Amino acid sequence: MDSSEERLPAPFWWFWTGQLVGQLGDSVYHIGLVWLVVETTGSRLISGFVLSSSYLPVVLFALAAGVIVDRYDRRRIMILCAVLQALLVGMVASGVFSGKLGVVSLLVAAFAVATGVAFFNPARDAIIPLLVPGRKINRANSLVQISAQVAFLAGPALAGMFVDAAGLGWLFLFDALTFLFTAAAIWAIRLPARSCVHYPRQVVMPPELPTPSGSGFSDLKLGLRFAFSDPRIRSLLVITAIDNFIIMGPAILGVPVWVHDVLGGDASDYAYLTAFLFAGMIACSTVLGVWGKNLPKGKAIVVGMILDAVTFLPLYFIDRFWSTALFMFIHGLSVPLITISRATLVHRLVADEWRGRIFSLLNLAVVGFTALSLMAVGPVLQVVGARMLYLLVAIAGGLVGLLAMNARSLVKA
Repeated sequence: MDSSEERLPAPFWWFWTGQLVGQLGDSVYHIGLVWLVVETTGSRLISGFVLSSSYLPVVLFALAAGVIVDRYDRRRIMILCAVLQALLVGMVASGVFSGKLGVVSLLVAAFAVATGVAFFNPARDAIIPLLVPGRKINRANSLVQISAQVAFLAGPALAGMFVDAAGLGWLFLFDALTFLFTAAAIWAIRLPARSCVHYPRQVVMPPELPTPSGSGFSDLKLGLRFAFSDPRIRSLLVITAIDNFIIMGPAILGVPVWVHDVLGGDASDYAYLTAFLFAGMIACSTVLGVWGKNLPKGKAIVVGMILDAVTFLPLYFIDRFWSTALFMFIHGLSVPLITISRATLVHRLVADEWRGRIFSLLNLAVVGFTALSLMAVGPVLQVVGARMLYLLVAIAGGLVGLLAMNARSLVKA
């Protein structure tokens, strides 16, 4: 086969480079925001309130974002979001330099930046089939996931170096520049008209659902009807929500508590274990990108969800750093089975004019139920402790995954 047939088109690489830099900026931004909130407020209660504002825009605007992404030019939406985020983060940097940044300003900035993410992410996910041929979708999704994983692996170290060398103000200024770079990279992309793109495995529209072309509210209702009328999409949304509720709180909050209470470790131990987690994710994403083209996507999602839960089970038994690092790496292998397969499945099954709304609903399922999981896991940790938490997660998540095997339409997709 001609090597040129294996190459991804130049527009995709502009897109990917912008994503890599933008995701690196996101990682740096979140590290800086957490520290700045704690430093500025001096209150755990207020800090939690400000940080929770980063979840609210997806919950509030996900449905509207899906309609807008499907009705308007996705490339322009992404550029506009990136430029506005650059301006907002630049204002935060200015406030840090001047020493006049208050709690209300932080709250507004965090909410506004997250609002940009609520619109940017579904546009980003929906645009990929316009950049690459259908047979290369799986590889493209793998590369997008790798860019995010590398960025979130390198981001904390980069943030630490910035803060040590120059302070928080320069950290946020750097982040603003990454958003501008993302906007410039997306601006460099030239897309074909949507009508010129062929999707060999589009879902067949139910006859009672017309092509979306009415008012925004009408398109929103049609999108919801479509999502829940197709058993594959409906099952995907439901199990994604349940999986994130069971897994994400224990993954985000439970692991540092486990490191502190069981290992007797410190922040550096937690950072190293997180690095092993991302190393596993990068390894699996690479394998899926090279050899995962023909992997059944629905079955991969369900198997990934089962592994996502049961690979936490060893944390109930072990209490050594290196054995924990090994199982964190193994746990990381399960995540791309879900995320890459899920994105590729939507790209293959959902027609372009509906895709923004489906990705927005998935974004809502992930972010909304992650927020609920974080709210629930704190009280559970208080009652049962970190070890028992992971035993419960492994049992509950494994059972949900086994039940998901009965969603035949999804498993066969």
